[in-house]
Amino acid sequence: MKKNLKGLSWMSLIFVLFTNFAYAQTDSTEVASIYGFYSYSSSLMNASAAPELSIQGSASHTSTGIQLTPASSGQFGGLFINGRTFTSVNGLHVEFEYDMKNGTPLGGAYGDGLSFFLYDGAVTNPTIGAPGAGIGYSYNRAQNTYASQRRAGLSGAYLGIALDEFGNFKSKRFQGESRVNGIAGVTWSQTTSHVTLRGARGAAINTNGLGLGYTGYPVLVTRSTLSNSGAVGRILQTDRSYLPTSNSLPSLFDLRNNAGEFRKVYLDLIPHFTTPTTTDGFDIKVDIQTTQNGTPVNVINYYHYKTSVPYTENANPQITDFNTSDVEGPATPQTLNATVPAVLKLGFAAATGGAFQQHIIRNVRLTLPYAAVTNDDVASTCKSQPVNIPVFTNDIAYKGPISITNPPTGSSSNIDYSTFSFTKNNDTDLTLYRKKVTPQGTWTYNKTTGIVTFNPSSGFTGTATMTYTVKGRTVKDSNGKIIEPYGDTAYRSTPATITVNLKTTGCMYSVISNIMVTQEVK
Repeated sequence: MKKNLKGLSWMSLIFVLFTNFAYAQTDSTEVASIYGFYSYSSSLMNASAAPELSIQGSASHTSTGIQLTPASSGQFGGLFINGRTFTSVNGLHVEFEYDMKNGTPLGGAYGDGLSFFLYDGAVTNPTIGAPGAGIGYSYNRAQNTYASQRRAGLSGAYLGIALDEFGNFKSKRFQGESRVNGIAGVTWSQTTSHVTLRGARGAAINTNGLGLGYTGYPVLVTRSTLSNSGAVGRILQTDRSYLPTSNSLPSLFDLRNNAGEFRKVYLDLIPHFTTPTTTDGFDIKVDIQTTQNGTPVNVINYYHYKTSVPYTENANPQITDFNTSDVEGPATPQTLNATVPAVLKLGFAAATGGAFQQHIIRNVRLTLPYAAVTNDDVASTCKSQPVNIPVFTNDIAYKGPISITNPPTGSSSNIDYSTFSFTKNNDTDLTLYRKKVTPQGTWTYNKTTGIVTFNPSSGFTGTATMTYTVKGRTVKDSNGKIIEPYGDTAYRSTPATITVNLKTTGCMYSVISNIMVTQEVK
């Protein structure tokens, strides 16, 4: 699907110029997003009341996140952030943390894994895909003896990314109870712990089993995280064959984190430019951070997911699925229509079978690629004493055109100090908040210095917190066309938290009796 990303209509340009003028006049509001996008973040901890969330199957809300499955066999659960849609024109950047632990292996491997997926935002009542090897994304067909195990793939599916611990998500199967397309004929040196991408739902081919929801979802690329030698990965080619992946991982790891620590996934979908103004799908990058504050490992390196994908439907019955025959028919060449939906929604699923483990996700963030990034700050001060916090020291905004060959650079120097705002009331509130009065004290921001000052309320001790967001700068060429969009509201960061700890010990006071009084009050 071709899209004009950088050209604006005259009406849009007039709107931008007018709102820019209004912004310059008031300095208290910002321009509404040209791209109709607003960042999203949720810890998913104790989130049962969040209106945008819905769960299916065995998923449940817990204090540590959404538990998609407990550590027991035959479990299947899903989470949809179905109350929010996200425009796709400038791509997406997604982060989430996951925990896969406990359970019992089968044949030395735990199962099955969890999936993250994007689906058409026009779908109002999504249904997760097949359990087990489908991990809630792809379909499962079966002959009549096992008719109860038939299940269509995810409704409105555009892209599924599996953290496939057991390893079956990538594989072609044709047997009585399980029929699904995939990679066949590979003697894997590492079958388990694969990061695998499957594509969109396909078109109906016939009424003999390959109807809507039971075709497509082809494997695009897969890579084991356990080895750099032998058959560890495959990537789909334009001639419908699969060739070995060539990227070597800088460090190896098992997707399963049996020590119980949460790991972090970073997903980027960057528009793939075929000309300066048109795109063909996305370049997809998947990184996994295995230790807190560690360097993320790049597992999938900018796979080009085109809007038209040749693939093979290779798990076909000889005649029909609707009998008791297990005779396989010939594979058929197909071309997947993977046109990018105008708006997307996202969700997660997990499944267990004979092999099982617990699956939990938390701390989901969704922004545009190269949106500003804010990180938490911690400071301390003595009782009744103000403290200054240079919050931008560990934050970044970007500068430069969006491109994977020459990506923009990130630095705290690219932050536009005038765009700072304490927590907003909602996503579409365009007021900039530079002063907040709370029972704990008063928070103020100086747009010239980039300093946040917290002045504690009289007598307050303990911990005070406040959140904030920020943006970069928009750059236009001499004709008024946007060439760097980082000052748009769509590129505003998700919130970071400022924490101030009020001390009552280890402080110097001018009058000794003040310390004694403080101790007596405690």
